[in-house]
Amino acid sequence: MISSLLPKPKHATISTIAVVLPKAKTASTALLPNIQNVPNIVNVASLDASNPQEYSKAVVDISGNKAAAQTSYEDSIPLKERYPNLKHHFPRYTLQTCPDDSLQQCLDETRKVVNMLIAHAEGIEEKKDDVDVVELSTGGLSDEGRGRTVEIRNYQEDPMLPPKFKLRKNRHKNPSPPPPILKAAPAEKITKEIKDKWKIPSAVSNWKNNQGFAISLGKRVVAASGGSLGTESSINVEKFGQLSQALEQADRQAREDISIRNEQRKLAAMREQEEKQKKLKSLVEKSREATGSRQYSGKRRGSETYDARKRSRK
Repeated sequence: MISSLLPKPKHATISTIAVVLPKAKTASTALLPNIQNVPNIVNVASLDASNPQEYSKAVVDISGNKAAAQTSYEDSIPLKERYPNLKHHFPRYTLQTCPDDSLQQCLDETRKVVNMLIAHAEGIEEKKDDVDVVELSTGGLSDEGRGRTVEIRNYQEDPMLPPKFKLRKNRHKNPSPPPPILKAAPAEKITKEIKDKWKIPSAVSNWKNNQGFAISLGKRVVAASGGSLGTESSINVEKFGQLSQALEQADRQAREDISIRNEQRKLAAMREQEEKQKKLKSLVEKSREATGSRQYSGKRRGSETYDARKRSRK
């Protein structure tokens, strides 16, 4: 009992009773192997230098089977590793030498299963002419609705029909950007030699210099020839010079003609504006004269009417 292991209480009047469990008279053999059928064999072994003891014989006697006993290191090695070129002589029959139809039956069943899997993968359904007839009975009181016969058939589906169910797209979110690859900075200092080694020079043009001015035609020809162009050359440089001068003169003449034409247009526009101003002034003077004559005639008529009224009163 667990209470017997506890210390004695201080303020208790009843003393605890020690309980002692009885011990088993016979030893338990639950975990021991079943050794009832093993014969009781006693062999006398002598450990003398003149008569060496064979321990393998004792192992074989205990196991009872020489094939199951491993008395040496070679017995623990598998047969495939011990004899790699070992030929098996098992009874492997063919369709012609098989005494019964078990091999043919296994072959037919395997072929049937393989054909069924291939047809299912290709979407080909097997034609089944079997018709299942089912009789249904209703709970109605009328004789007409008591029994019905239903035939169940399997029809092959047309593979060219459009899909019956709408396939929704998986609208996944954009994946997260890849993590940056962090590299440690080089421990060595960058010297001037390393900078000069990795420096890429700027492009050098044979047509423009660093300041952006165009190079003359003669220098271009010399640069294109690689400096090998001497006094004797197939290109007439003087003609090219005359052509460039003619083009410059034509450009200058065109600019002068355009400036003269613009000045003439300005003078013509000024003359037209002066004529319009003169016409407007003449119209203003005429309108003023007309309004002045009207006012004078109105005053004269008013004075005449006033004199006539005075005379009539007298």
